[in-house]
Amino acid sequence: MSTLTDLGMTGAAVLVQAAATDMWQVARSGFTRLLGRGDPHRETATVRRLDALAAEVEQAPPAQRDQVRQRLLPAWQMRLSDLIEEDPARTDALRDLRDELLTRLPTPQQQWIQNITATASGATAQGVMFGSIINHPAPPGTDPIGPVPDPGPSR
Repeated sequence: MSTLTDLGMTGAAVLVQAAATDMWQVARSGFTRLLGRGDPHRETATVRRLDALAAEVEQAPPAQRDQVRQRLLPAWQMRLSDLIEEDPARTDALRDLRDELLTRLPTPQQQWIQNITATASGATAQGVMFGSIINHPAPPGTDPIGPVPDPGPSR
Protein backbone atom coordinates (compact mmCIF):
# COMPACT_ATOMS: atom_id res chain seq x y z
CA MET A 1 0.00 0.00 0.00
CA SER A 2 1.41 3.38 -0.92
CA THR A 3 1.88 6.18 1.55
CA LEU A 4 -0.79 8.25 -0.23
CA THR A 5 -3.28 5.38 -0.15
CA ASP A 6 -2.52 4.93 3.54
CA LEU A 7 -3.09 8.64 4.14
CA GLY A 8 -6.44 8.52 2.32
CA MET A 9 -7.46 5.50 4.39
CA THR A 10 -6.42 6.92 7.76
CA GLY A 11 -7.80 10.37 6.96
CA ALA A 12 -11.18 8.85 6.12
CA ALA A 13 -11.09 6.69 9.25
CA VAL A 14 -10.52 9.73 11.45
CA LEU A 15 -13.28 11.63 9.66
CA VAL A 16 -15.94 8.94 10.11
CA GLN A 17 -14.83 8.35 13.70
CA ALA A 18 -15.30 12.06 14.45
CA ALA A 19 -18.95 11.96 13.30
CA ALA A 20 -21.36 12.15 16.25
CA THR A 21 -18.61 13.19 18.68
CA ASP A 22 -17.68 16.50 20.26
CA MET A 23 -14.98 16.83 17.58
CA TRP A 24 -17.43 16.83 14.67
CA GLN A 25 -17.50 20.60 14.08
CA VAL A 26 -13.70 20.75 13.99
CA ALA A 27 -13.61 17.81 11.56
CA ARG A 28 -16.43 19.25 9.43
CA SER A 29 -14.71 22.62 9.15
CA GLY A 30 -11.30 21.15 8.36
CA PHE A 31 -12.56 18.70 5.74
CA THR A 32 -14.75 21.39 4.16
CA ARG A 33 -11.67 23.56 3.63
CA LEU A 34 -9.58 20.61 2.46
CA LEU A 35 -12.07 19.14 0.00
CA GLY A 36 -13.57 22.47 -1.06
CA ARG A 37 -10.17 23.75 -2.22
CA GLY A 38 -11.37 27.35 -1.93
CA ASP A 39 -14.17 26.82 -4.46
CA PRO A 40 -17.59 27.85 -3.06
CA HIS A 41 -19.44 25.23 -5.14
CA ARG A 42 -17.14 22.44 -3.96
CA GLU A 43 -17.42 23.64 -0.37
CA THR A 44 -21.23 23.59 -0.58
CA ALA A 45 -21.18 20.06 -1.98
CA THR A 46 -18.68 18.97 0.67
CA VAL A 47 -20.78 20.42 3.51
CA ARG A 48 -23.82 18.57 2.15
CA ARG A 49 -21.89 15.26 2.08
CA LEU A 50 -20.36 15.81 5.51
CA ASP A 51 -23.73 16.69 7.02
CA ALA A 52 -25.22 13.53 5.49
CA LEU A 53 -22.37 11.49 7.00
CA ALA A 54 -22.91 12.98 10.46
CA ALA A 55 -26.71 12.59 10.25
CA GLU A 56 -26.44 8.93 9.28
CA VAL A 57 -24.12 8.18 12.20
CA GLU A 58 -26.16 10.24 14.68
CA GLN A 59 -29.45 8.60 13.65
CA ALA A 60 -28.09 5.12 14.24
CA PRO A 61 -28.58 3.60 17.67
CA PRO A 62 -25.34 4.02 19.67
CA ALA A 63 -24.66 0.27 19.57
CA GLN A 64 -24.74 0.32 15.75
CA ARG A 65 -22.74 3.49 15.08
CA ASP A 66 -19.46 1.66 14.50
CA GLN A 67 -21.14 -0.52 11.87
CA VAL A 68 -22.54 2.57 10.15
CA ARG A 69 -19.09 4.18 10.22
CA GLN A 70 -17.52 1.07 8.67
CA ARG A 71 -20.12 1.11 5.90
CA LEU A 72 -19.49 4.81 5.16
CA LEU A 73 -15.70 4.55 5.31
CA PRO A 74 -14.92 3.29 1.76
CA ALA A 75 -16.60 6.24 0.01
CA TRP A 76 -14.59 8.72 2.09
CA GLN A 77 -11.40 6.76 1.52
CA MET A 78 -12.01 7.07 -2.22
CA ARG A 79 -12.74 10.81 -1.99
CA LEU A 80 -9.59 11.53 -0.01
CA SER A 81 -7.41 9.24 -2.15
CA ASP A 82 -8.72 10.98 -5.28
CA LEU A 83 -8.07 14.37 -3.71
CA ILE A 84 -4.40 13.72 -3.02
CA GLU A 85 -3.91 11.96 -6.35
CA GLU A 86 -5.40 14.93 -8.24
CA ASP A 87 -3.81 17.58 -6.03
CA PRO A 88 -0.68 16.27 -4.27
CA ALA A 89 -0.18 19.71 -2.71
CA ARG A 90 -3.10 18.82 -0.40
CA THR A 91 -1.19 15.87 1.11
CA ASP A 92 0.36 17.83 3.98
CA ALA A 93 -2.95 19.53 4.80
CA LEU A 94 -4.71 16.15 4.99
CA ARG A 95 -1.92 14.68 7.11
CA ASP A 96 -2.03 17.66 9.50
CA LEU A 97 -5.83 17.52 9.80
CA ARG A 98 -5.78 13.77 10.37
CA ASP A 99 -3.10 14.09 13.06
CA GLU A 100 -4.90 16.95 14.81
CA LEU A 101 -8.19 15.06 14.94
CA LEU A 102 -6.53 11.83 15.97
CA THR A 103 -5.01 13.47 19.04
CA ARG A 104 -8.31 15.15 19.95
CA LEU A 105 -10.70 12.21 19.51
CA PRO A 106 -11.81 10.46 22.69
CA THR A 107 -9.79 7.32 23.33
CA PRO A 108 -12.58 4.85 22.35
CA GLN A 109 -12.83 6.60 18.97
CA GLN A 110 -9.15 5.95 18.27
CA GLN A 111 -9.66 2.24 17.77
CA TRP A 112 -9.26 0.87 14.26
CA ILE A 113 -10.31 -2.51 12.92
CA GLN A 114 -8.78 -4.11 9.88
CA ASN A 115 -9.97 -7.50 8.61
CA ILE A 116 -7.75 -9.41 6.22
CA THR A 117 -8.60 -12.82 4.82
CA ALA A 118 -6.61 -15.22 2.66
CA THR A 119 -8.59 -18.18 1.38
CA ALA A 120 -6.45 -19.78 -1.34
CA SER A 121 -4.38 -22.81 -0.50
CA GLY A 122 -0.97 -21.64 0.68
CA ALA A 123 -2.06 -17.98 0.60
CA THR A 124 -0.67 -15.45 3.03
CA ALA A 125 -2.51 -12.33 4.13
CA GLN A 126 -0.75 -9.39 5.72
CA GLY A 127 -1.85 -5.99 6.86
CA VAL A 128 -0.72 -3.06 8.89
CA MET A 129 -2.18 0.21 10.06
CA PHE A 130 -0.06 3.15 11.17
CA GLY A 131 3.19 1.18 11.05
CA SER A 132 5.32 -1.26 9.12
CA ILE A 133 5.28 -4.93 8.27
CA ILE A 134 8.55 -6.73 8.76
CA ASN A 135 8.80 -10.13 7.11
CA HIS A 136 11.44 -12.56 8.27
CA PRO A 137 12.43 -15.36 5.93
CA ALA A 138 12.05 -18.91 7.17
CA PRO A 139 15.20 -20.43 8.63
CA PRO A 140 17.29 -22.38 6.09
CA GLY A 141 16.09 -25.91 5.55
CA THR A 142 12.49 -25.28 6.62
CA ASP A 143 9.35 -24.91 4.59
CA PRO A 144 7.37 -21.90 5.90
CA ILE A 145 4.09 -23.29 4.57
CA GLY A 146 4.53 -26.83 5.87
CA PRO A 147 5.16 -30.18 4.31
CA VAL A 148 4.44 -30.49 0.62
CA PRO A 149 2.05 -33.40 -0.02
CA ASP A 150 3.35 -36.27 -2.11
CA PRO A 151 1.48 -36.11 -5.44
CA GLY A 152 1.68 -39.90 -5.76
CA PRO A 153 2.96 -41.84 -8.76
CA SER A 154 3.10 -39.96 -12.03
CA ARG A 155 1.41 -41.38 -15.09
